[in-house]
Formats: sequence, structure tokens, C-alpha cells
Amino acid sequence: MRRTAAALTLALPVVLAACSQTAAPTASDLTGDYAARPELQDAGSQAILARYAGDPGLIAALREAYGETPRILTLPAAPTIGGLDLTSDRLAYVKRTGWGTVGNYNTQYAAYNGTSLPYPGLDWTRDGCSAPDGLGLGYREDFRPACNVHDFGYRNLKVYERTDANRKTTDEAFYTNMKAICNAKSWYKQPACYSAAYAYYQAVRVGGSDSF
Repeated sequence: MRRTAAALTLALPVVLAACSQTAAPTASDLTGDYAARPELQDAGSQAILARYAGDPGLIAALREAYGETPRILTLPAAPTIGGLDLTSDRLAYVKRTGWGTVGNYNTQYAAYNGTSLPYPGLDWTRDGCSAPDGLGLGYREDFRPACNVHDFGYRNLKVYERTDANRKTTDEAFYTNMKAICNAKSWYKQPACYSAAYAYYQAVRVGGSDSF
């Protein structure tokens, strides 16, 4: 019996070592798992999954869409309008509008487009959404409200405070607003919408510097 016990004791670390060597799923494996789901079988989603295979950001977006992790819908903090001087107040207004919700932007646009209010020198022009390299073509109209907010942020911040940090924050607000639009869809359509939102976000992060 002693000999048997000793043999088992020696064998136990070997078994444990073998278990510890089991490879964790890679990001590419996880993307493949999502690609097989029925909600993502349309050609657009499959193209996005193929383009961003293994991308941790896309996987994080899909985890949110499927409720596997909490949805991150917090918009960036913007400065308050202090009423101190035109330059500071206008910049704060641009950030509050360009980093805010679609609803807030729509209210401001309806009130002030075509006027010199609430501050002179604001650019309210907008040109909708451009699909990123042919991906997410079906979402240009869905995301148009978020693209309008993004246009306002880019076109004014590049004049009044052109920094990489401000461009990044404007892009992050854009992504959040797109996800909020996705959340209004049925649960079945949300994963495809989230994947498209990630593709649009990546497009502005990679290629948006020329417009800013």
C-alpha cells in the first residue's frame, strides 16, 4: 500500500502540470466563435469579423452586445460653461455638444444652425456617414445622428483646440453614441450593429486625423 500511495503522490504533479498547460482561448478563437452565431451571419457582419479577427476591441464590443459584460455607455466628461470669457465658454460649449448625446446635439442644432448663437464662429455643417472601407454599408443611415455629433466636434475642435487628446475623446463619444443607437434595436440585431459600430470607430481612429 505504501508503494502505491507513493506512486500516486509522484504522479499527481504530472497530472496537474498537464492540466496547467491547457491553452486559453486566443482572441482569434473567440472571434471565430462569434462568427458562427446566427445573429452574425449576414455578409456585412462576416466581413467585419474577418477584417478584425482577433481584435480585442471587437471582442469587447460583442461581449457587450451579448450581455456577457456590462455595456459601457458613459460619455466623456466635458467642462462646464463658466461665463468668464468668450474663448473659454465657446470651447466648453463645443466639447459639451461634440462629446454629448445625440439628443442634446439635435436640440442645439435646431436652435442655432444658421445663426451666430450661442457663440460666433461655430461650424454646424455636416455630411453624414462614410462607410469604413466598404464595411458596415447598411448602417450609414442608422449612425447618421452619431456622425452629425462627431462632425460638430471635429470641425470646431480643430479650430479652437486641435489636440490628439480632443480628437480621441471625440471619437470615443462617437462610439458611445453609436452603441446607444444599437441598443434601441431588437436583441437579435444588436450584435451586428455593435460590430458595425466598432468598424466605424476604428475607421475614425485610423483615418480621421486628416479631417481633424
